[in-house]
Amino acid sequence: MAYGYMAEDCNHSDEECGGKDLIEAAVARKGLKLKAFLIDEQSNRIDWKLRDLGQIVKNIKKGEVLASYEALSLTRSTTQFLELMDALAEKGANLFLVKYNKTFTPADIVDTKGFLELLNQAEAEYEARRNADPFEKRNLSGVPLGRPKGRKNKSRKLDKHLPEIKKYLSLKISKASIAKLIGCHAQTLYNYLEDKSLLEDDERS
Repeated sequence: MAYGYMAEDCNHSDEECGGKDLIEAAVARKGLKLKAFLIDEQSNRIDWKLRDLGQIVKNIKKGEVLASYEALSLTRSTTQFLELMDALAEKGANLFLVKYNKTFTPADIVDTKGFLELLNQAEAEYEARRNADPFEKRNLSGVPLGRPKGRKNKSRKLDKHLPEIKKYLSLKISKASIAKLIGCHAQTLYNYLEDKSLLEDDERS
């Protein structure tokens, strides 16, 4: 049995977005029967636990499947996505993402190559959306792009990724892989972790 899920603004037959028909067809090809299909009216910027998605996860049973188009259809950050995956694993439920044509079971969430590839893909999509949203808003309002002259950064480059970095470290993902996931050079990440005292004793110089 499967639960279908998507955001209301993606309810059309667009392969770049993943409409209801597309998800239903993919679920049918997997030989799964839909128990329910939820078109969520709330933005995925809201914590998934506070949306109808949280109710699905609460009710889903062991062996059942949550089917959606892609990671970005469910949450808007890697940290939130990992929390959702953890919650599904605790229930013994699976996640089917149509865009990647992959089904992830609780066993797959334990630092496997396939799961790491999914995180890499998801993070690239999150980063692309994060970069696109402010540019789109500024273009529409006519506000000049870029940092005002003379203004300095108030935070370090990787500060915005700190929750994700801590989550990856807890999953025992390698430093090199984490650097790729957040889009920075490995040495930059290493220096940041050292500054934040997040390195193991045997990793310090």
